[in-house]
Amino acid sequence: MQPAARSQTALRILSRQRLSLTATIRPLPTQNYICNDCRRRYRSIASLRYPLRQGITSTPSVDLPSNNSAESTSPLPPPIQHGATGAHHDDALLRAIFDDPSTFASFNSVRKPETGLFQNRFLNHPNGFAQFANICLQRAQKVVERVSAATKPAEQYKVIRDLDLLSDLLCRVLDLADFVRNTHPEPAFVQAADLAFTNVYEYMNVLNTTTELYDSLKRTMDERGYQLKEDERSVGRTLLADFEKSGINLPQSSKQKFISLSSDIARLGRDFVNAAAEHSPMISTHAQHLQGMEQWTLKNLRQSDGKVYFPVRGPLGQHALQTVSNHTLRYDIYMARNRASRRQIDLLEQMLRARGELAQLVGRPSYAAVAVGDKMAQTPEAVKNFLESMMKRVEPMAKKELEKLRTQKRLHKMGKQASTELYPWDQDYYSHSLVKIQKKMIKDQDISEYFSLGTVMQGLSRLFTRLFGVRFVPAPTAPGEIWNGDVRRLDVISEEEGHIAVVYCDLFQRQGKNPNPAHFTVRCSRALDEDEIVEYDLIKKGDGMATAVNEDGVLYQLPTIALICDFATPRGYQTPLLSLREVNTLFHEMGHAIHSILGRTRFHEVAGTRCATDFAEFPSVLMEYFAQSPEVMKLFARHHRTDAPLPMDLFKNKLLLSSMLDHTETYYQIMWSILDQELHSEKVLKRGFSSSQIYQDLESEYSLFDPLMDVQDVSWQGYFTHLFGYGGFYYSYMLDKCIADKVWNKVFKENPLSRKAGERYKETVLQWGGARSPWKCLAELLQKPYFHNTEIAELNMKTIGKWGLEA
Repeated sequence: MQPAARSQTALRILSRQRLSLTATIRPLPTQNYICNDCRRRYRSIASLRYPLRQGITSTPSVDLPSNNSAESTSPLPPPIQHGATGAHHDDALLRAIFDDPSTFASFNSVRKPETGLFQNRFLNHPNGFAQFANICLQRAQKVVERVSAATKPAEQYKVIRDLDLLSDLLCRVLDLADFVRNTHPEPAFVQAADLAFTNVYEYMNVLNTTTELYDSLKRTMDERGYQLKEDERSVGRTLLADFEKSGINLPQSSKQKFISLSSDIARLGRDFVNAAAEHSPMISTHAQHLQGMEQWTLKNLRQSDGKVYFPVRGPLGQHALQTVSNHTLRYDIYMARNRASRRQIDLLEQMLRARGELAQLVGRPSYAAVAVGDKMAQTPEAVKNFLESMMKRVEPMAKKELEKLRTQKRLHKMGKQASTELYPWDQDYYSHSLVKIQKKMIKDQDISEYFSLGTVMQGLSRLFTRLFGVRFVPAPTAPGEIWNGDVRRLDVISEEEGHIAVVYCDLFQRQGKNPNPAHFTVRCSRALDEDEIVEYDLIKKGDGMATAVNEDGVLYQLPTIALICDFATPRGYQTPLLSLREVNTLFHEMGHAIHSILGRTRFHEVAGTRCATDFAEFPSVLMEYFAQSPEVMKLFARHHRTDAPLPMDLFKNKLLLSSMLDHTETYYQIMWSILDQELHSEKVLKRGFSSSQIYQDLESEYSLFDPLMDVQDVSWQGYFTHLFGYGGFYYSYMLDKCIADKVWNKVFKENPLSRKAGERYKETVLQWGGARSPWKCLAELLQKPYFHNTEIAELNMKTIGKWGLEA
């Protein structure tokens, strides 16, 4: 094996095993908090990829060959019938299809008519994307013409529903194509999906600046808003905010400037992210300086001229920080990991200045004010209040955690001439050392034997049955329905409503697959009007994706969800086993999924996870608390061979090891949230602005470690790529973590399996999607009436910060 290949082997091994090395103590700083799903779901004006055209002259089309085989009529799929009497069988089958490859192969061998991806009849061939996109665009153009001409009262009543239909028609292509181009293993499908996405996205950008649509909506909200239902008003307000964020009210000359700045921001942001990924500083040293590093890693490192070479960023560099005893080498690795290139800094600062200019163009003092204006926080001042109050709460606990590392370093250096001050490059090494000692003391065992993938899926289904009365039922897939042979389909069945959603599980590693876990809503819930059903002849000419009639007799398109993970692919007939962290990941992503499943609103625009960005992580973070509950573990955690239940002492010890530096990690996430706010403040347009200076000032003011003499050499913000995707609202995860912590302790902790608590959570939060103010949802869930007053968001945010983390 060549040296480069050996290095790649070490990388792959570390990618799979690095978490076990530290018992899930994570490195600081981390950027893994924010879900990929949330980054894809919100397509703000800052992410525009293409120049906008003014007005609409014609409907665009995707220039690809059509697939004539999709032109034949296809009725709506038949309703799925699952009675309660089959629940026990479904529960056993659920475990078997994930744990036993032979059962899955046999189960999926049922002959069914050929279809397309996700049962979409157009997508049985890459060319089908063109036809599907063109049909949606043609229908969208008719809706645009109808809304633009709406002046009579009877027409105005339909404006919001029509605009929601317009949004749905575009997102049917965008969401599905975005998933396919990010996940499908076949290049032809990826290219066709990307072309369809590009064309429809460009058309959507045109609509964002179409004054006729805005005027019609504004007229409806002004003249008829008081007659609308709560969810209709919510949709109307959301759409108005989207238009206004897109500069709809600007004069023509300013619109062109807005378009130019938006394009610049998108280009600079993409270049910044790519530059951060591409910049991989190498370090070289003699092998004897790597004392402490695992031998299997050392053997696979590149060696030349008597020296060892490895990249300081990524798992190899992280492993070195955890294991190398040489203090000076750890310092060198840390500093190299946290020095960005000049190009990275230039791209970041150009993007930040462009955002500042865009904010001033639309009359806002800063980009942070633009970013949070339609979110729970509403103002940067409210964000600041929240972060400062939370930091005060967390700081003493974080310092207490680090004191354990300081003690460990003192013991390690006993009798040696070395400083016992604690520096950032000490954290991973001494936490890793402390964990190893703790493992020996408690006689640590492998816990993954109790977490087969099938039992974890079984546990999630059992949990949702107890909380919400819904369960997962395996369903065989038709030829063409899935994109890879190991994808499992689950139908979601409600005790009261029957079939309510479809979930596709793509959970194993494969070559070329993105390793990041994600939840994709491929299609949202929406009620289909009778007029729409007749106009488009949906009964015969629908796209074939899942629908169902609800208890009121209304036909709904069902949420269609894809869950993506990167679990190790089992060899042969081995049972796939998960680490505790992977169990936590699966629960987190299922938190997003249950939001999509239960948030089946009438309107696409506010369905499921399409809510305020700083509220979207709350359901998924709350699910992490269920993953740490002994009562929940007793539902499913059993040894995959002996069926013995998981020993609770083992489970609690694992949780203790994994949470040793939780408050420290939280503290630094607060600090990075403050950095995000500072870099999107008015400062970016002032003379002499330096992102490195702002970062270094924050390090000096807030760092819990002993002062760095050479802090001026550190420019970690050049690797903080969430500044592009989550610019101005990186605080969101911290906010939702505080909310989830309070909800767990007040609503679920006493009885995590309570149907009463689950129904309360569903009825006050989940079923609303984004159709109700998050503050109103929390006011009812937590029985805190003052949250109803959204005019005091600044005070409410400060209150949540003071809650901190109780559990």
